[in-house]
Amino acid sequence: MTFLLLSGLAWAVDMPERLPPIADVPGQCSMTYPIEAGKLIPSTILGQDSKALCSAIAVPLSDYSDLLATESWGKAVSERYTIDITALEADRDWYKAKLEEANKPLPFLERPGTQRWLGRIETLVTVGVVTVGLGTAYHYSSGGFR
Repeated sequence: MTFLLLSGLAWAVDMPERLPPIADVPGQCSMTYPIEAGKLIPSTILGQDSKALCSAIAVPLSDYSDLLATESWGKAVSERYTIDITALEADRDWYKAKLEEANKPLPFLERPGTQRWLGRIETLVTVGVVTVGLGTAYHYSSGGFR
């Protein structure tokens, strides 16, 4: 029951779409430049008068690696979500087929009511045949008709 409730929640919400890339900002740097501690800043970023030639943000490496890890994790979750939904849909379809099969009407001779009545009729016929046989045997054993 809990499985059905949770799977219903999963079917109700679609995976959010990934946002499109943001448009280029005017004056931004054309590529990524490494900035290392104790080394000079590249001349393509910093002009001769110590003014920036292009706009950029220096992000700590740990923050950037965390961002990349989060992006990888998001892609993995998206793929897993797709796989899980496919598995849940397959389970749902299997249970739906089983339910439809179970709800189909039984053939006349396989119905429980029909089986009971056939058993009753069979019992009556058997009792009747045995009674006639015993009656006939008793009748002929006592001398027959007079």
